[in-house]
Amino acid sequence: MFKFTKDVTFAGYTLLLPSVSVGNVAQLATDLLIETLKLEKIGLLWHPALIPIVGPPAYDHDKDRITTTAELYVSEEHKLLVLQIRSPLVGALQADLLGKLTDFVRDRQLAEVIVLSSSFAHENHQVGARPYKYMANEKFLSHHSGAVEKLQWNQLEGNVIHGGGYAVKLLNACSEKDVAGFVLFTYVSEGDNTVDAVQLVSLVDQLKKPLLPREEDGVKIKLAIPSSWKHLFGNAPPVNVY
Repeated sequence: MFKFTKDVTFAGYTLLLPSVSVGNVAQLATDLLIETLKLEKIGLLWHPALIPIVGPPAYDHDKDRITTTAELYVSEEHKLLVLQIRSPLVGALQADLLGKLTDFVRDRQLAEVIVLSSSFAHENHQVGARPYKYMANEKFLSHHSGAVEKLQWNQLEGNVIHGGGYAVKLLNACSEKDVAGFVLFTYVSEGDNTVDAVQLVSLVDQLKKPLLPREEDGVKIKLAIPSSWKHLFGNAPPVNVY
């Protein structure tokens, strides 16, 4: 399923990936993480559930000439694998992909899976509540109970993330394979969701701190904006249409 360009021992690593969801916030946050940490591309993911796409390089630090549907990046310093998925999954083939992905995590002895996602803003029914929540299986909580409690984040009551893509299904697949799984999602509206992506990646930093670089004050996160973000809404309209 994976085609690797570099051999890495994945034991003890965290796998982080987005679920294609409302506003593409999870994918944008993953972009920020890859560009800021200047992660090294070490492989591609191939599966019939992935809709093929191809485009120009997504990141300034990545020297490859093209970008494809699903690519794997690594930070050996942080023991972090990041799988960027850029297209929705074909529904009938989704379960097979998620099952094989969790098999890979289990067989390669990765420590855990973190899934980023988003939900419709109107589904946040708690007035004044934080605009983000999490879901986690028992194995993840047993390993990180102190860290999660310290953050004082709200856990989702229920098992449905409306507009959250395959996040819950992947968490369930992790539980079935005895893999530690965690879903972090934020409530958003469609539009310019770059600010939401910045908030989501800052939450990842809190969970896995220290992860991202800081400004000179040592507090504020120092993020690098991917070059692909220049074209989030397409090119400017041609003048001759007016």
